[in-house]
Amino acid sequence: MKVGEFLLENGLINSDQLDEALLLQKDNPDRVIGEILVTMGVFSKEELIMAMEMYMVSTGFDLNFIDEWLDQDEIDLLSEKINKQKM
Repeated sequence: MKVGEFLLENGLINSDQLDEALLLQKDNPDRVIGEILVTMGVFSKEELIMAMEMYMVSTGFDLNFIDEWLDQDEIDLLSEKINKQKM
């Protein structure tokens, strides 16, 4: 399951927010959906971290490397790892 779909299915975002974020991502393919949602003001950085932790727990992702004080580079790395695991 993609991160955006997970956030939508769990009521963390609505379909309009997801659609807008996906449109922005088309114009900026190097940006991950979580970063876009933070930029849009849908999530704070801390809320995004909690949402990503929920996503990882639900998908069986290894949480051993997560630190509660992740910076944006670490969030991006985390998203990349999630994407690689889905392949």
